[in-house]
Amino acid sequence: RGHYNNVSCVLFHPRQELLLSNSEDKSIRVWDIAKRTCLHTFRREHERFWVMTAHPSLNLFAAGHDTGMIIFKLERERPAYTVFGNTLYYVKDRHVRKLDFTTSRDSPVLQIRGGRTSVYCMSFNPAENAVLLSMRNNNPESSTYDLYIVPKEGGGGGGGGGSEGGVPESDGKRSAGVTALWVARNRLAVLDRMHQLVIKNLKNEVTKKVATPS
Repeated sequence: RGHYNNVSCVLFHPRQELLLSNSEDKSIRVWDIAKRTCLHTFRREHERFWVMTAHPSLNLFAAGHDTGMIIFKLERERPAYTVFGNTLYYVKDRHVRKLDFTTSRDSPVLQIRGGRTSVYCMSFNPAENAVLLSMRNNNPESSTYDLYIVPKEGGGGGGGGGSEGGVPESDGKRSAGVTALWVARNRLAVLDRMHQLVIKNLKNEVTKKVATPS
């Protein structure tokens, strides 16, 4: 599960419990120090990596390889978000939050289940008050999405003026899929691992399959 050639450089993340390593196997790997597991792998086709450094304050890393260097980021600086009316819904620190543009009130509405997540796409269904969160894994083909019903105002989520303490972990429906979006009031479209378009209902049941162009 680790590098399969000489490790050239190892670097502690300046602000997170992460370790970065690069190698002559043409890859950079990101490790969770506590769990001792690989979270992400970045590869090049032909160049071996030799050195690596981190910016002291910005989300930037640089690595040198056989023919030059690359500069990269580990996570998105702009969170997954969607706008409906005067409300911005976005993901931050394992929570779906909402910002009311008229009152400037920012509060959590639900807690995403599971541990470390990487939500790269969000879709909101105002008719059913539901959200789809697409998760990007190390291998895109093993990516998943979650379907959550957003608790109604005063129903245990979103209250308390932005305090996360009163927002329990939500029980969402998790399924395999590269990405998922709402296409109707009670229908969502999922691009599955075979890159086939699948239409599902609110119970996450397949109602139709659509062949995509080859």
